[in-house]
Amino acid sequence: MPSCLIVGASRGIGREFVNQYLADGWTVHATARGGDDLADLEQAGATAHRADAAKEDDLKTLAAALPDDLDVIVHNAGVNTASMEGPITDVDAEEWTRVMQVNALAPILSARNLIPKLKKPGGTFAILSSLMGSIADNGFGGFWSYRMSKAAVNMAAQNLAHQFEGDGTAILTLHPGHVQTDMGGAGAPVTPTESVTGLRNVIAKKAPGDGTLFVDFRGKALAW
Repeated sequence: MPSCLIVGASRGIGREFVNQYLADGWTVHATARGGDDLADLEQAGATAHRADAAKEDDLKTLAAALPDDLDVIVHNAGVNTASMEGPITDVDAEEWTRVMQVNALAPILSARNLIPKLKKPGGTFAILSSLMGSIADNGFGGFWSYRMSKAAVNMAAQNLAHQFEGDGTAILTLHPGHVQTDMGGAGAPVTPTESVTGLRNVIAKKAPGDGTLFVDFRGKALAW
């Protein structure tokens, strides 16, 4: 039976990953920061783990509780900015630091603690990024903290590929689309089901040695 870990699974895209992998008969491990979210994940059929993805001690504890032969790890945990941050005067240093820590640093901490839990060869480590991290696609500015954090995690994925693809680990950076979640809003054009169905197809097709892929949920390659 294949197995996976979803980091940041309490709601939205992360929870949809849990639901879909469970429905297909996978063994699913999933993280939440605590409270009712853990009980909810357990009730759904996942093995729930209390972990804050931005805290390395939590990730070390998580790694110790996981089996050594996971097929897929999806690092989904992330945050948005509190405002659009239009002109540069909108950028708040404390908010910028918070967003960078969760969106750019946490995936690195996750990777170095959790990639050893993947099958070798054949495991996949996927990071949820965003088209807003594409420098080539930035046509209107704003969202300084969020854009910079996602551009940074794209670079982190490239570094991960250099380090781990030789061991048979596939590395992916994924854009889920503008999804109907708390972050994306109810008026977003893509449903969580549509997004995650597409992302799972991309994950299933990625092979080590393909190079780092920055792709959307439809499988379209995106410009860095």
